[in-house]
Amino acid sequence: MVNGLGIESILAAECGSTMTKVILIDVVDGQYRFVAQGEALSTIEPPQADVLLGVRHAIGQIEEATGRLLLDEQGQLITPEQASGNGIDVFVATTSAAAPLRLILAGLTRDVSIESARRAISSTYTLVEDTISLDDGAQREKRSAEARIRILQRHRPDAVFIVGGTDGGAIAPVADIAEVVALACSIMDSATRPQIVFAGNKEARPVVAEILGGKGELRAVDNVRPALDVESVAAAQKEMDTLYRERKMARIPGFGGLSAWSSTAVLPTTRAFGYLIQYLARQYGLNVVGVDIGGATVTVAGVIDGHFTSVSRSDLGLSHNVARVSTEAGLENILRWLPFDMAVTEARNIIADKQLRPMTVPQTRRELLLEQAIAREALRLTLAEARQRWLGRPSAPYPGLSPFSDLIVGRGGVLAHAPHYGQAALILLDVLQPIGVSSLALDVTSMAAPLWVTAAIEPLAAAQVMERDGFLSLGTVLAPVGTAREGEIALKLKITYDDGRALEMEVPYGSLEVLPLTTGHKATLELRPTRRFDIGLGAKGRGATTELEGGAVGVIIDARGRPLSLPATREKQQAKIQEWLWSVGS
Repeated sequence: MVNGLGIESILAAECGSTMTKVILIDVVDGQYRFVAQGEALSTIEPPQADVLLGVRHAIGQIEEATGRLLLDEQGQLITPEQASGNGIDVFVATTSAAAPLRLILAGLTRDVSIESARRAISSTYTLVEDTISLDDGAQREKRSAEARIRILQRHRPDAVFIVGGTDGGAIAPVADIAEVVALACSIMDSATRPQIVFAGNKEARPVVAEILGGKGELRAVDNVRPALDVESVAAAQKEMDTLYRERKMARIPGFGGLSAWSSTAVLPTTRAFGYLIQYLARQYGLNVVGVDIGGATVTVAGVIDGHFTSVSRSDLGLSHNVARVSTEAGLENILRWLPFDMAVTEARNIIADKQLRPMTVPQTRRELLLEQAIAREALRLTLAEARQRWLGRPSAPYPGLSPFSDLIVGRGGVLAHAPHYGQAALILLDVLQPIGVSSLALDVTSMAAPLWVTAAIEPLAAAQVMERDGFLSLGTVLAPVGTAREGEIALKLKITYDDGRALEMEVPYGSLEVLPLTTGHKATLELRPTRRFDIGLGAKGRGATTELEGGAVGVIIDARGRPLSLPATREKQQAKIQEWLWSVGS
């Protein structure tokens, strides 16, 4: 026993829309360690239609790998752990398998109150079907009340999120919006009426409640904009999380059984991932950016200078929502990331097949690199929205979430299962485009989100596993920022390895270089940028010396420029992409 609770063994599951993954944590030599992992296709769709079947299949793999029985003959967990070593003490889970919460946003102004509403829902699995505002005319031909009512009738959303007005402000405009929602609800049958969440002027609550009385269930929370210069989204965010669990997670086939197994509430994966990113930033005093590229959702979460933001695009992904990525990004933008020529028709056929058969995996190099290209565009689109949500930073002339990220964490099958880890690193660098010195890490065992839920039961287990087994280090990236002609020297460097060997080199602008430094080894890197380049110190030409730790890829010198640009012609694009792939060992 390593704690006062008697908890030694823990199973932590992540149930996704495509894959279900389970990890086993147990005490080894007095410390909690990652022991084994199982992975199986998710079973939420017919004919299985039971999320627990996929969990059982993954647990079965762990039983085979460890020789330890975790399930009894009826397929139920053996708990607590027995003297023989069979069974486990605790089971916890997260899920991203439920459909997103479909919303209509209704408010006074698109640029103020509705933008605050978008920030409130940005880290929950939601899909905004449309918006209704009193200033519609600023965006399009002004909508009539009848047109707004038709929007609600057409989309039949799960919920209507009403915002608008500052506390103590005018009530009449908020009442006008409530009247529209009430009229729409009054002509819907009771089974399809949406949940209504009001997060506007608190003085307007009685009026809104009276207008909506009997026409729909109303939940009122704190105003997202209590004053023009104050935004407060925590209460609305919590309410949306609750609504998602009630309306969507609870309807996952077999969710009742999953909840019965779990020792704590089953969390949405995106929420648990966000908590983990905040933990890493707080624990190590770092600026941390995390990305999760899934089959149905893409998430970007980051803590920069103590400020946290998280955005989930529940309409983008690499399986269930791959067609949406193609439509929104455009096929030309996807194809520019390929090192070979691919006809638009071929790409469309592959994407259509993936949309129809989301459980399939790439069978050829062409399909694999196309999937990685789609991942770049899905992440780029999500990142663009994250920057808009980043308060105080919407106009920063930089393509990444933040130029200064001490740690970048990637997760998702397209990264974890890349044939070469250099490909995963390249996807992250091509989109996030950090500058200065950053560490790259990969969640290859999909333990990041479940570990946070584990922390709710046994914090020591989460901390020790995170410290020893949490992520695979890809290595360190150094990215100078500046401009020059391609081929001109951007910086000079000297790397001294822990065995005394040293290497000196000049890095030309436009190049991507990888220096060998394997996991478990350290080196000292001396950097001398030329007068046109800054290595993240705020001054061009200023050099530095830093200590590095190795990783699966090594030390990556990314001198391709910021923002990253591709050649104008397709032929040159393909040659450049292939050059970069060769540079990272692929």
